[in-house]
Amino acid sequence: MKYGMDVSIDRNRNDGAPTPGDTRDAVLAAARSLFAERGFDGASVRAITDEAGANLGAVTYHFGSKEDLYVEVLKQAITPLRDRVYAAVVRERTPLDRVAAIMRAFFEHYHDNPDVPRLMLQRIAAGQPPPGPVADIVRDVLRTLAGEIAAGQRTGQIRDGHPVRLALSVVAQPIYMSLIRPILTPITRNPDLAELEPLMDQAEAFVRAGLAGDGSRGTGERPGNRREEVP
Repeated sequence: MKYGMDVSIDRNRNDGAPTPGDTRDAVLAAARSLFAERGFDGASVRAITDEAGANLGAVTYHFGSKEDLYVEVLKQAITPLRDRVYAAVVRERTPLDRVAAIMRAFFEHYHDNPDVPRLMLQRIAAGQPPPGPVADIVRDVLRTLAGEIAAGQRTGQIRDGHPVRLALSVVAQPIYMSLIRPILTPITRNPDLAELEPLMDQAEAFVRAGLAGDGSRGTGERPGNRREEVP
C-alpha cells in the first residue's frame, strides 16, 4: 500500500537521480545483508534504511511492513534455486543423473549466494517456520527431488526407501558443506575445501553410492511433472 509519500533515496537529485525502483532495490539489498547477518529481530527498520541510504518510511512505502520485506528477501534468495532445479531436471536423462544434477544446483546456488543458508538458518534458529510463500517454494523443490528419487526406485536405479527422507539426505550435503566450509577450510588447512568443483564431485559420488539400486527394473524414465508429497 502506498501513501503518497516521497521516500526516495537521500541523495542530491541530478540527471542520474535514483528512482523509486532504485530505492526499493537498495532497501531489498540492505535488508538481505542485515537479515543474513543479524536475523529478523536483530535487523531494525532504521538499520536497514540507513544501510540503504533511504528514508525511514521506505520499508512501509515499498513493502508494507518489515515482515513483508523479510518474505520478499527470502523469495528473492531461493526462487532462483527452484529455477536451477527445474533446469537440472530437464537437462539430464536418468533419475539418478537428475538427482545428482539437482544436488549440484544447490551447491552452485549457495556458492553464488553464500547468504542463503544463513538467511534460512536464522529463521530456524529463532524457532520459526519459513513464511508461507517461501515454504511453498521449498516444498516444491523437495517434491521435485523426491519425485525423481521415486522415479528411480520404480526402475531399480535407486534403492528403496522413503523418497522424501532420501531427498532430505541429498540436500543436506550442499546445505551443510556450504555452511561449514568457511569454518573448516582454515582449521583443516585443506585448500581443496575452498574449491567448488572437487567438493561437488565428492558429494555426487557419495550420493550416487548411497542411492544406487540394483538396476533390475529398467534403465530410466523421461522427466515429467512428477511430484512426491511433502507435508
